[in-house]
Amino acid sequence: MVAPWLDNMGISFSHIQAVQGGLLVLRPSMEVYNEFVSIIKEGDFRENEGWGGLVGWFYGGATFQGIVPYYYDALHRGEAVELNRCVYNQMADNPIVDEDQSGSEKGSCITGEKECEDCRNRPLEDIMSVHFTICQKPWECLPMEDDVIEEWLCHKLHHEWHRIRADLEQSWGRGDVGPGLFHRDHFYGHCSEVNREGYLPMDLPFGHVM
Repeated sequence: MVAPWLDNMGISFSHIQAVQGGLLVLRPSMEVYNEFVSIIKEGDFRENEGWGGLVGWFYGGATFQGIVPYYYDALHRGEAVELNRCVYNQMADNPIVDEDQSGSEKGSCITGEKECEDCRNRPLEDIMSVHFTICQKPWECLPMEDDVIEEWLCHKLHHEWHRIRADLEQSWGRGDVGPGLFHRDHFYGHCSEVNREGYLPMDLPFGHVM
């Protein structure tokens, strides 16, 4: 299995961190599947401690994002590869603890690492896949144009998503921009106003008509 491993939904005092469920590459195996089933049926998920008392208490820890690292980090170490989460499944998240939290020191890495990359500074051309969570969805028509680090990369990622949509529609013989006038250059004419109500979906038929 390969996946973005250390995740900012984790907590610094947890020995085993969460796996971000937005991107996984797996080799199908009935043996592995059956072992997952047996783990779930056993149900050794402990309050405040997670699966087997080893995988910490975090969002999704009781389900996919906790049982996967329990399997590959506790039971079968060495059978999975961690991907750079700033390149694969990029979320433009803040890696630093901004406020004092239980077990976490302000200014430290949320993942518990001594050093952690701020994915918000990763160049757009380095990014292979995006998970639109913190940035919100591109069809929310949010300009994200404030001069703050929280919006710099999100602004670029939204623009790139709309560019890809425009390229797709152009390949179908349509125009390269839509009719929307809201931040037209940024959204390629796909938005008439801010928020989802202003998004202009692709028209039927999708693809080429034979």
